[in-house]
Amino acid sequence: MKKIIFLACLILAVSACTVNEAPEVNTFTETYTVSVNHWKLAQDDDFGDYYYYEFREPALTRDIYERGILNSYLKIGESLYPLPFDDYWIDKDYRWTEQVTCEFKPGYITFILRYNDYKLNEPPHYDYNFLVRFMW
Repeated sequence: MKKIIFLACLILAVSACTVNEAPEVNTFTETYTVSVNHWKLAQDDDFGDYYYYEFREPALTRDIYERGILNSYLKIGESLYPLPFDDYWIDKDYRWTEQVTCEFKPGYITFILRYNDYKLNEPPHYDYNFLVRFMW
């Protein structure tokens, strides 16, 4: 009798267990290009002059913004470099760094280009390609 009760309890316990299903994962991947003539000049009291370009992105909803994983990369050739990305330049004896970064807010992605000397004597010289990924 004890064996039957034990077996019945074991069957009930096993049947009560459910297999955990993996949660559904959604992703979004898009490439953005900021052409030389698209960069806009802005000024900030803390950071001085910088360039930026903002894309409207309806896929970046408030829910994804608050609960998702947001990543951005600078794309050079076939390589991806996570943002922020610093590049070091030498022109004769003059040296400076260029920082490329990204900001997210619901509905918008903004790419930002800063120079370490905060003096922008001339605009960027080339197009920048970015890859953005969301996962939620």
